[in-house]
Amino acid sequence: MFVLLDDGRLLPIHGPEEAMEPAARALEGELQTPYRAVAVRRDGDNWAVGAVAIEVVELPADTEGEELLLTVTEEGERALEVDGRSTIGGIEVLERAAGGRFDAYVLRAKRLDERLWEIGIDPL
Repeated sequence: MFVLLDDGRLLPIHGPEEAMEPAARALEGELQTPYRAVAVRRDGDNWAVGAVAIEVVELPADTEGEELLLTVTEEGERALEVDGRSTIGGIEVLERAAGGRFDAYVLRAKRLDERLWEIGIDPL
């Protein structure tokens, strides 16, 4: 599994790194970047490749954890979990990443590298 960023960088997530570049070439022109892709060896040199578009945001380098979960309710309550543990810091940075798309939402973020995070935002 890997992520291809807008600037053309390939970020390995896990799995066979030798499949990243050929898989990215196979997907070229099929999907806008950034995207997360999975390559699975079928047999020999034959691979199956699948990808899905993702949203990537930059957060401060001192952002803690590897996975973040921010919940904002219609009543204005906010709860942040860092790697499954409740915390109170860093909510403002994630709210800016959400960009006011919804009044109530759940934002999930997974670290890709030091400053880049893959996010998904679902309305409540």
